[in-house]
Amino acid sequence: MRTTRELFTNIRRMVSPKELDKEDFDDMDFPAYLKNVMNERGIKPSDLIVQMNMEKSYFYQILKGRRAPGRDFLIHLSFLLKLNLDDTQRLLKIANRQPLYPRLKKDAATIYAITHKMNYDKYEELIQSLEHEHE
Repeated sequence: MRTTRELFTNIRRMVSPKELDKEDFDDMDFPAYLKNVMNERGIKPSDLIVQMNMEKSYFYQILKGRRAPGRDFLIHLSFLLKLNLDDTQRLLKIANRQPLYPRLKKDAATIYAITHKMNYDKYEELIQSLEHEHE
């Protein structure tokens, strides 16, 4: 898959839209994307359900596209799936949620935690410390 910058450059140079390469675009819906990532990493839905301490039915509703996951859920999921920053941003985008924005303190902390490969518990501690800073 080409980078966004490469896509912009190629689109500007195209003679016809028929030159668009289908594999460069995120046509996948969120449930299909999540299933794909889970398969790539060898993670079963039951593993995530236990790790996220959530209702089984709720997770399967998300997997079937009946429920749309919230942004915090997706970020938690990205830690458990050990996604890097680019993959986390893609996960958020495909799920129609705002990408991480470095000018927002919580998002900046999330970016830091992902790029420094923190586990979810350490990330939660970091977020809690930022919230207590304002008290």
